[in-house]
Amino acid sequence: MTREHPNVPTGPGAHLGERRSPGAALRAVGRELCDISRRTPLPLRGARNRFLRQLPLVCAVFVAADLAAAGTIIVVDRLGLPWWAAALVAGAQALPLVLALFRPVIAWWLAYAASLPYAIGVAVVGTAAPDEVPWPWPEPGLIAYLGVTLLVGCRVRVGVALAQWLLTLLLGGVLTAVLSPPSFVGDLLPLTVLQACILAAAATLRGRSQARRELREQEALTEFERTRRTLLEERTRIARELHDVVAHHMSVVAAQAEAAPYRVAEPPQELRDSFASIRENAVSALTELRQILGMLRSPDDKPDTRYAPQPTLENIDELVANVRAAGLDVGTVITGTQRPVPQRVELSVFRITQEALSNALRHSPGCRAEVELSYGPGDIGIRVANSPAAPGAVRRKGTGHGVVGIWERTSMLGGSVRIGPREDGWFEVMASLPTREQE
Repeated sequence: MTREHPNVPTGPGAHLGERRSPGAALRAVGRELCDISRRTPLPLRGARNRFLRQLPLVCAVFVAADLAAAGTIIVVDRLGLPWWAAALVAGAQALPLVLALFRPVIAWWLAYAASLPYAIGVAVVGTAAPDEVPWPWPEPGLIAYLGVTLLVGCRVRVGVALAQWLLTLLLGGVLTAVLSPPSFVGDLLPLTVLQACILAAAATLRGRSQARRELREQEALTEFERTRRTLLEERTRIARELHDVVAHHMSVVAAQAEAAPYRVAEPPQELRDSFASIRENAVSALTELRQILGMLRSPDDKPDTRYAPQPTLENIDELVANVRAAGLDVGTVITGTQRPVPQRVELSVFRITQEALSNALRHSPGCRAEVELSYGPGDIGIRVANSPAAPGAVRRKGTGHGVVGIWERTSMLGGSVRIGPREDGWFEVMASLPTREQE
């Protein structure tokens, strides 16, 4: 289980209570205001229907084209420009309305700059415009600029939107003071108030959207923690059951094996050695069991510690010696150049060998076994084969969990395995595990 979750906030918005100094906040606003490369996803991007996903773009193109056409007529009428020049002026004011859907910052700057040609043209031509017309935009240009303001305000932070509003107020004030005809002097205040209302509405919409997003992130974090807590509780329950059942019986086996030689007067040495081997294996099993129980109860799943207490390839000789002491004739062969391998691979090779030899003891008593460990360029192979059981030997049935465990260990590491009888009657377990660490 990993400690991270894809839906848990990890970016700049993860620390919701973090406070910035005024200087840092102003620098952040300045960086975002100048970040013309910033992209934002289109609205309704999550809709399943392709038409709905493209609907905002289609509507923006339609509205921008209508405003550009109306603006062209007005510019031709007031400035007397050719149709193509008027279309350029009106189109420059309407185009940012489309661009604001996915490039909000550069769209605002373009809309900001597009107000200059019309204002300069009015001042140069000296056209006597009707009273109460907007300045420094024509009517369609003003609608387009306010639309850009709304779209951008919904996609940038409040501080950036406020800076854009102040820059608009500054531009309007300068143009009014320097270029505006007398009939336009009183129009700056209503425009400023209208833009402020639009920015307030945009900030409200953005705030609600951000609140919903933070709520979803918090719900995802809560669900992640609930799942993690449930998993830890289940692991603790398993560890408790293992301790109460297995540890108790293994402790009894170790104590009885230690006391058994003293119950018989002058027992033979072979009997003493057999009981000593039983006790040693029981104590070793108890030690590994305690390590596994500690791992199950630990909330940490760090790769450096998860496999640290487990057996390695150096312990295979001890494993083979224990099996020989139990009466199995085992031969070992190592081919290739020995080298260090990842800990998880060492553990899997040891467990596969252990399970294969245990199966040989249970299912083929009195057989002969072979263990071969081969080091390849990018993998390590393990082969455990055993002959048929000795005549008259009593075979014990198994549950098949060991074979399933071999398959699971091999597949988890991206290796291959083959388990089954050979043509000569021997039973063979062959596995190949990659030794390169996977990213």
